[in-house]
Amino acid sequence: MVLGGLASWRWFGRFLWDPLTCIGEMQRRFGPMTVLGNPVAARQRLIMAIGERYNREVLGQPDVFRTGGQVMPGPRGSTHRRMRLGILAMNGEQHRSARRMMQGPFQKPAVSAAVGTMAQLTDQVLAGWRPGGTIDLYAEMRKLSNWLAANILFGNEDFAASLRLGETIHRWFTCDARARKTFFWLNVPGTAYSQTLRLAEQLESDLKETIARNRRTRTPGSDVLSILIRALDSQQGSMTETELIAHAVILYGASFETTANALAWTLFLVAQHPQIAADLHDEICARLASWPASREQLDELPLLDAVVRESLRLLPPVAYSFRMPVCDADLAGLAVRKGDRVLLSHFHTHRNPEVFPDALHFRPSRWFNFRPSPYEYMPFSAGPRLCLGYSFALAELKLVVARVMQRFRLQAVAGSRVDAVVRLTLQPQQGLPMQVFAQDRAFEAAPVTGNIHTMVDLGG
Repeated sequence: MVLGGLASWRWFGRFLWDPLTCIGEMQRRFGPMTVLGNPVAARQRLIMAIGERYNREVLGQPDVFRTGGQVMPGPRGSTHRRMRLGILAMNGEQHRSARRMMQGPFQKPAVSAAVGTMAQLTDQVLAGWRPGGTIDLYAEMRKLSNWLAANILFGNEDFAASLRLGETIHRWFTCDARARKTFFWLNVPGTAYSQTLRLAEQLESDLKETIARNRRTRTPGSDVLSILIRALDSQQGSMTETELIAHAVILYGASFETTANALAWTLFLVAQHPQIAADLHDEICARLASWPASREQLDELPLLDAVVRESLRLLPPVAYSFRMPVCDADLAGLAVRKGDRVLLSHFHTHRNPEVFPDALHFRPSRWFNFRPSPYEYMPFSAGPRLCLGYSFALAELKLVVARVMQRFRLQAVAGSRVDAVVRLTLQPQQGLPMQVFAQDRAFEAAPVTGNIHTMVDLGG
């Protein structure tokens, strides 16, 4: 289906305001592929292609369908434009070279060695939880994931500085998302666009200070930032300091933002399903007799693995992604042009009832004897550009969920509103207010309102 004219304007507006609902409605009305003529740039079309076939063709050909920056381009010469061009925006040999250079801390031996530090930092954050109190679970998981990313990826042991950096990155992403919806892209004080540009400048300044501090310590760390600094200082490859800063911001922001969302959604979904919570607690108690757990022990917990996979299926932190053909190409019989943008929806791919029966239900048991193809289930993307940190993220998810389940019982605050929105990542708009109890196994779901009910059937 190809839409243009006023219909194109209408659907573009709906997409900017509520992308997931819009994509789902277009899929129901027009089928798995819809082409929108761009109401602003006539030669650039938006192609929404939903499902395994399109995912495979696009993600399996990264040199034909290339990625771009994670935020708006920004004015020429601006800090914002420089900051968007990290590894996730690179393509071809430039991307492959950067990926090889920084993959060490994300490989399984390094992740296994980092689990002890993860456990220690997790306990430090959980020590602030008080049974009988209420927390914003999303804020707490952002704090924890931020701290883990800063410590392990940046080698940063300053908790307060790490939180400030993470919050600045979060505000940058959030302001960028707001600016996209306004269509007012002039640097006028007080606008979301102006705030976005100022936050990019602050981030660049903060990262330069972080790099200078790393150099002053002269400690040969194994974290990603130290590896990048050594590569720059020894003139290995052709990386510039501008690229180093862009790599650092995007890797740091992407790692802690996505993992924080996944942790918050997973613990929320477990809390809303008492029998699953009880079974998961039984498994953890029976198989994790000591703490901290090793990565190998965590990987031997089948229900924990299934719970994490099912949460990532229903509420993937990256709900959709874009690719752009670098030349005229074919996509499942459609002639696509250089300059077109292809949207792939991880969120909607994960709801294909032919692959995932009862697709709107939280059913971890589906994973016990089931492995979909990499293009049917892709919370960490798929193909040659599979997420560099997926092993790190899975270890963190399993470890934190296990530790929370050992120590606490969480229950949603009855009547709270839970809305999932896309602000680069799929996140709870108003946070996730949860009551904290000592682990007493009195698992009970609580009634909540909000659009979460259109995304997940919480009825059982």
